[in-house]
Amino acid sequence: MALAWLQKFRDELKNRSRVSKKLGHIDANGLVQLKGRAACLIDTGDELLVTELMFNGQNLLNHYNNCKIIQHECKLEVNVDEYVESTVRPYLMDVIYCWSKGATFAEVIQMTDIFEGSIIRSARRLDEFLNQLRAAANAVGEVNLESKFAAASESLRRGIMFANSLYL
Repeated sequence: MALAWLQKFRDELKNRSRVSKKLGHIDANGLVQLKGRAACLIDTGDELLVTELMFNGQNLLNHYNNCKIIQHECKLEVNVDEYVESTVRPYLMDVIYCWSKGATFAEVIQMTDIFEGSIIRSARRLDEFLNQLRAAANAVGEVNLESKFAAASESLRRGIMFANSLYL
């Protein structure tokens, strides 16, 4: 039984390595490349997709499909519905955008029926993601991109959403 699990683990590792090679994260010898360095710094989002967007432009749908096709070719199955449900929350985009533009917390909670704690958690998670993107941009020498991520993070970090405690 343990040998079967070990073999399954080895197969998955080999398949993930193939994906990394096809996407240019590692070379034929298994050495980490620039894209791989950036991907290593991202764990709040889909590191493959985000790295493709960072290096190859902003066509989200094409890069998403390409990543999933490569993963499928390398025998790594991804449940697309589960992935989208766990990572994409478009219903909070307007709320977080308004917050970043200076709206009060009272104003943004009136925009949705989502619990206040969920809004705060999403804003903090986005800030964490932006900080990881900033570190990845720094690692690959993209100074302009790094400053854009820093500015986006700074626009979120204010008020009750980033208070150390709600019990002051």
